[in-house]
Amino acid sequence: MLNHLCYLGQSTMVLRQKGLSLAKTTPFGLAVAYQNSGWNILRDQVSGLETDTSRAMNIYLMTDAADRRPLLAMGEPDQPIDLSIRLDGYSWESPAVTALLRKFNGVSLDCAQSRRLGAGAWLDDWGDNRSPASDGELVRAATGTLRDCDWVEVEIRSNSHRNVVRFAPSFIDSEGGVLRVADRSCRHVVYADVEAPDFRMARISQGQVRIFRESDAA
Repeated sequence: MLNHLCYLGQSTMVLRQKGLSLAKTTPFGLAVAYQNSGWNILRDQVSGLETDTSRAMNIYLMTDAADRRPLLAMGEPDQPIDLSIRLDGYSWESPAVTALLRKFNGVSLDCAQSRRLGAGAWLDDWGDNRSPASDGELVRAATGTLRDCDWVEVEIRSNSHRNVVRFAPSFIDSEGGVLRVADRSCRHVVYADVEAPDFRMARISQGQVRIFRESDAA
């Protein structure tokens, strides 16, 4: 399935882990074995998406609630989806989507099933209603650091997928304990729970900052 993405043009990929989410507009290339991380890891050099094929995954074809575009989603069995790819250039009636359903013997999901899997969830919907604990102090500090940097590198890692992006932050704002960062074209949009105990923001060079979750970083 992953190698069918390279034929579908530019799409919007959303990868989420608890407390950190990425929306990235990107085309896809071929996913090939990445020897340095073991032969179970497939890496797409175009989108940067890494996938651990040693883990069981379900693949779903859903409907984007916003505009009814097809949405390809992946997640571990009986778990919420962690990766979704919105097929921006296609409708449900397009031959490409029809061929996907036919080739992989797809079956439709009802709305209730889709919502249980996390379809339509906001980027900052991590299933955690915890209130901010620092009266905004951590968010203000993180915002100041980002405004002073030229580049931000963000690592998003779920159980089955990983992506590292690097971009110049142009839009920075926050709501509660959630920091929102995007580049000028909004090709990269990151939501981060700055209040999470394992949230980390570190300077890795002059003018460059790295954002990651310590418990999940390699």
